[in-house]
Amino acid sequence: MAARLDALILCDFAQVREGLLFVQSGGLTRLAAPTFPASFGCNVAAMVLLPPDEAVDAHTMVMKVKAADTVTLIATINVALHEHPRPTALAPGEARQVPIVVPLHQVKFPGPGQYDLQVDIDDELAGDLNFRVEHRPA
Repeated sequence: MAARLDALILCDFAQVREGLLFVQSGGLTRLAAPTFPASFGCNVAAMVLLPPDEAVDAHTMVMKVKAADTVTLIATINVALHEHPRPTALAPGEARQVPIVVPLHQVKFPGPGQYDLQVDIDDELAGDLNFRVEHRPA
């Protein structure tokens, strides 16, 4: 079993507390801005399944934001993906869910349109989601 992405959610707010993922206002599909380039105070929440024998191994997780119509890369976000120490309460063969929260405020969207968020784990496509960015005058 390899590391895999089990959930990917665009949300207003997310945090990890005691190994649990808390998501508020999840499932965003549209973001609106009065001017461009624009940034948003939203987050990407993810759950990654790590096999027990890989729990302390380093994995690479990369999120890429692309303009859907031109496939232009807007941003690349590298995410640390490992646990230390090895979980002790797992049964033999039991995998571990690792919650991840990535703020998107550093991503500058150049204009309105459809965008894709692609997630790679260990250089393999693990999942993606798409959303719209709209112009909404103040």
